[in-house]
Amino acid sequence: MRLPPRTLYRLFPLVARASRWSERRLTPSGRVVLGLLVAAALFGVDMRQTLAWQVATLGGGLLLASLLTSLRWRAPITVRRVMPQYACEGQPFTYFVEITNHGKRTERDLVLAEQLHQPPLSWHDFRARRGRGRHLNVVDRAIGFPRWVELRTRDRGAAVAPRPVPALAAGGSVRVAVEATPLRRGWIDFDSIELLRPDPLGICRARLRLAVPDRVLALPRRYAVPALHLAARRHYQRGGVSLALAVGDSQEFAALRDYRYGDPRRHIHWRSFAKTGKLIVKEYQDEYFDRHALIIDTHIDPADEPLFEAVIRVAASLAGGPRPRDSILDLILAGREVVELSAGRGLADTGRALAWLAEARAAGAGDLDVLTELIGTRAGGLASALVVLGGLDASREALLDKLATHGVRAAALIVSHDEAVQPPRLGGGLQRLTLRVAHLEHDLAALAVLP
Repeated sequence: MRLPPRTLYRLFPLVARASRWSERRLTPSGRVVLGLLVAAALFGVDMRQTLAWQVATLGGGLLLASLLTSLRWRAPITVRRVMPQYACEGQPFTYFVEITNHGKRTERDLVLAEQLHQPPLSWHDFRARRGRGRHLNVVDRAIGFPRWVELRTRDRGAAVAPRPVPALAAGGSVRVAVEATPLRRGWIDFDSIELLRPDPLGICRARLRLAVPDRVLALPRRYAVPALHLAARRHYQRGGVSLALAVGDSQEFAALRDYRYGDPRRHIHWRSFAKTGKLIVKEYQDEYFDRHALIIDTHIDPADEPLFEAVIRVAASLAGGPRPRDSILDLILAGREVVELSAGRGLADTGRALAWLAEARAAGAGDLDVLTELIGTRAGGLASALVVLGGLDASREALLDKLATHGVRAAALIVSHDEAVQPPRLGGGLQRLTLRVAHLEHDLAALAVLP
């Protein structure tokens, strides 16, 4: 009799919890004892035909005694993590856990295990989200448990293997290096730390759980991008002389004049003040430098997670890739609201731009009318624009037309699931390039001249 899918779904957390319990609370010897117990119980159902029930009784008694013994462990131990500010999706990083023993006895054979936050996964979300297990057989795809495990592991955010802890002397401290691998971009929340110690029989592990909340931001996965030869057309830019001093054309000052209310204090010419006793400020000439825009379309179906992640990875590769030093890059996220961030020397660094991309979310179906109007007001100061799209429709065509109308040299990078499309070819004059989701690294490496 085949159970309905929703009934099966309710069993998934129970199976996963039992598996996790046996992995954490049982030592390798304990799992052998449990396996012998189950096998002996199956063969010893009829006590008149076999003596396997005696093995099952012995194994059950050992397991129960060990489990009861492991429940008594309490130790005055404190822990503290030393975490990095950022990590990167798919790349292992190392952090440290400082463990202090405030007790009067040495603790040995400890194992450190991390507990990460897992948001709930409803039945409807499970059905809508797509897994990546294309290698699964028909039975696994029909039941859905491997896909459920994959989604729950991905929601947890990182893979952290248990680490052995050196002997912890009374009143002493140790520092343990722990390696974690982010499985997705975004915030990874660490809820607690478990310290596991085997009982005297070596079958079960006692558990000490310590609540230590921490978090680290995993930046999007990036691919190598060749140095793009962006258009170099300097425009007058509003925003203060600090931009020009950092990235554009400006002399030290153009002239001296009397102080006016509201002038920045750092522009005061103190030598003139010392001679005349009056506040004199330095007046600078107009600022000119290159400004480029990186526009990311987030109007993508949230259920199509691979496509949206590919769009974010393309944007992160471009934002974190090489570009002229004397330029400003405007990062524009087009979703339910248009979010802007300017990166460059003297402004937010590249890490800040990647952090914004790490927290980006798919906005669902929508148009780019608001963005098109905004680009119309900003186009006069742009030298070029890179537009990363998850598709092409009327509103996206209108955006590209708006850029062309204002004379902005633009290139549209269209991310697609279609494997039949041709990867971008070398050379100039290409304004629309298609990048394949399954071959992003190869297709990005083929980019040469934009725009």
